[in-house]
This record gives sequence, C-alpha cells and structure tokens, in this order.
Amino acid sequence: MLSPRAFLGYPISPLAVSLTIMLYAIIGPGILLLPMAFAPVVAWPDAASQQVAWAAAPLLFLQTLFVISLARPLGMLLRRHPRVAAWIDFVGSVAILFGGFTAVVVIAPRVPELVWLVKLMRPFNTFFRQVPEALAGTPFGALWAAPGYASTTLGDPATAWQLLSFSALLVVVLLIVWIALIGMPMRATRRLPGPRRTRVPGWFARFPANPAGAIAARSVTYWLRDPRYRAVYTVLPLALAVMLLAMWIGGVPFEIAVLVPLPILTLLLSWSTIHNDVAYDNTAVWQHVAAQTPGWADRRGRAVPVLLWGLVLLAVGIPLTVWGHGDIRVAAPLAGLCIALLFGGIGVGSIYSVRFPYAAPRPGDPAWQSPQSATSQGGVAQSVSVLLVLLAALPSLVLGAIWWIEGGVWGWLALAAGVVVGLGVLLSGLQGGGRSFDERAPELLAFTLRN
Repeated sequence: MLSPRAFLGYPISPLAVSLTIMLYAIIGPGILLLPMAFAPVVAWPDAASQQVAWAAAPLLFLQTLFVISLARPLGMLLRRHPRVAAWIDFVGSVAILFGGFTAVVVIAPRVPELVWLVKLMRPFNTFFRQVPEALAGTPFGALWAAPGYASTTLGDPATAWQLLSFSALLVVVLLIVWIALIGMPMRATRRLPGPRRTRVPGWFARFPANPAGAIAARSVTYWLRDPRYRAVYTVLPLALAVMLLAMWIGGVPFEIAVLVPLPILTLLLSWSTIHNDVAYDNTAVWQHVAAQTPGWADRRGRAVPVLLWGLVLLAVGIPLTVWGHGDIRVAAPLAGLCIALLFGGIGVGSIYSVRFPYAAPRPGDPAWQSPQSATSQGGVAQSVSVLLVLLAALPSLVLGAIWWIEGGVWGWLALAAGVVVGLGVLLSGLQGGGRSFDERAPELLAFTLRN
C-alpha cells in the first residue's frame, strides 16, 4: 500500500487521501472479501434472513476491510518487540486452529461425504459449537448473527435490525479511526510538538517550564525529601491516634469523636509549613531576588504541594469520616469546613510568611530542632496565623453547627460558605503575598542570610 506521507508535498487534504486509498483498497485486494461478505445470503434459506443478510453484506465487507487495514499498522508497530511478536504468533496460531476446527464442526454435518469426520469430532462438538455463539455476542460477530435472529425459527427481527444499527455505528467509528490514522503521517514535521528535554530531573519535567512551575517542582521535591517536611507525615497519623484515644478515654461516642480529627489534621497540614515557608526555603530566596522572580510566582509555586497533599487528605478522609459517623448528610458541612481550613491556611500562610517570617530549622536539620532566635516573634506569629485561619473557617463552622441542630439545607450552605470564603482567602493571600514579596525582597534576603 502506498504510504500516505508520499502525498505530503501536494495540495491534497488528508480526507481526500484517505478516501482515495480506501477506494483503491476496495477495488483492489478488497474484492477478495466479497464472497465472505455475501456468504450469509447463500447460507440462510428463508426470505426474512436473506433480507437482513443483504443489508448486512456491505457493512460486513466494510467492517472486515477496515479491521484488516487498521490491524496491519498495529501489527507492524507491535512486532518491533520480539516478545510481543512471539505472543502474536502464538495467539494467531491458536486462533487459526480454533477457527479451522469450528468450521469443520459447523460445516461437516451438512456434507454427506464427511460423516466419518463428524463421528471423529463428536467429543468436541459441544465445545466448538459454543465458539460461534460466543463470537456472535461481540461487536465483530453481530453482523454474522443478525440473519439468524430474523429467521423464521427464532423469530426476533427487532434484535436483528438493532444489531445492524449497532454494526453500522461501528463501521462509522472504524472509518473515523482510519481517516485519523491516514492523516497522522501527513502532518508537517515542523508542527509536531517537541518533547521535553530528557535531562530535566524529577518533578521539573512534570510542571510547566515557567517560574511558578519551577518553584512548585522544587517545593514538591522538598516535601518528599526534606526531613523538616516529612515530619508532617509522621505527625498527622500520630495526631489522629492521640485524638481518638483521648476522646475514647473521655467517653465521647465514636460517631461524634470521628468528626473531630479530619478538620484538625487539615489545619495542621495547611498551616504547618507554609505560614513560614520563606524561612524553610531560605536557600532559594536569594535566587528569586537575583533573578527578579515575580512574587506571585513564588507564592503560587510554594502553595502547590500543600494543595496536592491537602486534596488527597480530604479525598481519603471525608469518606472515612462519613463511614465512621454513619450519616452521609454530614459530608457536606464537613467538606465545607475542611475546604475552608485548607484554602484559608494556604491563603493566610502565603501572606503571613512574607510579612512575619521567623527563624526555622535549616535545610537538612531535624524537624524538631529549635533554632536560636533573639526574639519571640515565632510564637506570636504562629498564634495569630492560626487564629486567622480559624476566622476564615468560622462561617462554615457556624452554618455546620446550625445544620447539626436544625438540619435541612444548612449543611449545603456550610459547604458553599467554606468553598467561597476559602477561595477568597486563598486568592487574596496569594495575591497579597506576591505583592509583599516584591516589596520586601531586600528585607527577606537579609532575614534569610541572618537566620
């Protein structure tokens, strides 16, 4: 078959090339498929079955032609791998053997000269007669089975015409795939998207090639490798176990106690590092200042890992909490409160870490090592930032409490309030934090060199 790429230098559309190649395939090797396509017309004696067989013949011809045309490039692609090619040969040999035995079992009883073969194959008759029945239920066997449903014996013409309609849709899908396959080699080489450089390390290859993407990739790497960030993964399960144990000792019912840990864990995750991330990532601040990285890119990039892990925590924690509580209606207010805490913690932390940074453990130090500091600004900054996050979640918490007492739509209002207020605080914090980063770049650089 002529390669479609041979027409690349001519003003011919891919659709015209596809239809031309298909026409040549029909009047060329495709003619050998005509006896197979019209075989059901001869095989079925009654008029109703022949009518369906005549309607199925062109569809059967086109379906087989398209399948062969699509299977050829797929087989060439798969045969490049020796192991896959060996499996293809094995499966093809088994299919040919099964097909031959099935044809013998079906055709031999109708030929008097092959009575001896029928007796020889009698132990396998039941098995090989089930093969056509199984294939008739597949999309590529529906056209062969359609005349049988229209026969006077079965008497189900509606099913026959439904199979024809389904097969016609399948032929259209195969035609579209065929046209797309022909059009791919005709794309100009200069329009093909260039691959990312293979030497881009780790997460940098998975984020956009811009300042925010680079900072996000570095932040995700810190969260996975830096012991100061990995401590969060240790604290969260430990905090969950301590809270549940404390409430169990205090006699709090389990269906009530199970509602408490998830909001607290969300607050810890969203607030724990981002409220002082400038101090945590102080080795990179001078690079941002020297490269004149926009503040909004710094803030958005650092917020990405917290958003990712927070959404994972909510996706796992909310269904488990609802299951432990036993009432699915609690999902809406619980989700609203947790979303407000997550977004609010990121928003407040994004602006607070730029305005009021304090000394933190240096990169590579243990997470609980207390750095030396001449002021007590760290304790004040932590307290105020936590209060601001709780203030952002207050509307959702109040509406959730009203739902707990009154029921009704208050739970959905709590969810809406959590999403709206949380997004507002998140966007405001990223925008304000970015503006403050641009304004206070010299002060931040001096702080990171001193601490």
